[in-house]
Amino acid sequence: MTPDDIRQQIELQVVDLIKKKLADGSMTEERAQQASQIVLDTLKPGMDYEELYRAVGKLDDVVAELAPVVLPIMEQYERDIVKPVQKNVTELIIQGQYDAATALAKKAISQDIKMQWTGSGKP
Repeated sequence: MTPDDIRQQIELQVVDLIKKKLADGSMTEERAQQASQIVLDTLKPGMDYEELYRAVGKLDDVVAELAPVVLPIMEQYERDIVKPVQKNVTELIIQGQYDAATALAKKAISQDIKMQWTGSGKP
């Protein structure tokens, strides 16, 4: 699954969420338009995985109503990216490879780790 595939799925999830919120009256038409525009401005075609995850993580900072879409994606990021890196750093420390552990930790902190999609069909 490419970053653009994931981006499109996120956009579809946002559309579904907005439709539901408009139908039940928990979102105004104006707010729905603002939310849609923010998503379109933030999630751009051609982003790589790193850019996409960083952008998705910021969506609910701007539009809190998007949390039901954002949170599962960020939980998957935590599970599939952050936890394995933490495990690798720990293993390197246990093996006494402190320089390698430090280098990996610095890359993780700066989000300079190249990702590959290994998840399920849905982000």
